[in-house]
Amino acid sequence: MVKIDYKVCNRCEGAREKRCQRICPGDLIGVNPEDDRPVVLYPEDCWACTACVKDCPVAAITLKLPFQVLDKGASLRATAKGRKTSWVLEGTDGKKEEFEIIVDSRQ
Repeated sequence: MVKIDYKVCNRCEGAREKRCQRICPGDLIGVNPEDDRPVVLYPEDCWACTACVKDCPVAAITLKLPFQVLDKGASLRATAKGRKTSWVLEGTDGKKEEFEIIVDSRQ
C-alpha cells in the first residue's frame, strides 16, 4: 500500500501534474482538486513497483506491502531519498533488517 505523508509532500511546488502522478505506470495517482494534493485513486490496483517512492523528490511516499505477501504482523517498507532506496523489514518476532540500494550515477 502506498502512503503519502502530507506533512512532507510539497505538492511538487504547485505543478499541475505531480511527479508521482506522472511516473505511476498504472495511472493510479491523481490530484485532489480541493487542496492540490496527490492521492492514490485505486490503492487495490497498485502492484508495488515503487516508481512513485523512488521519484518523489522529498521522500514523502512510502510503500508497505500487503499482508498477503508477508506473515501476519510483519511489514516491509520502502522509502527513497536522492539516489538511495531503503527497505526496512520487521518480522513477527520484532526483529528489523534494513537494506539499501544506491544508484551509481556513473553507470
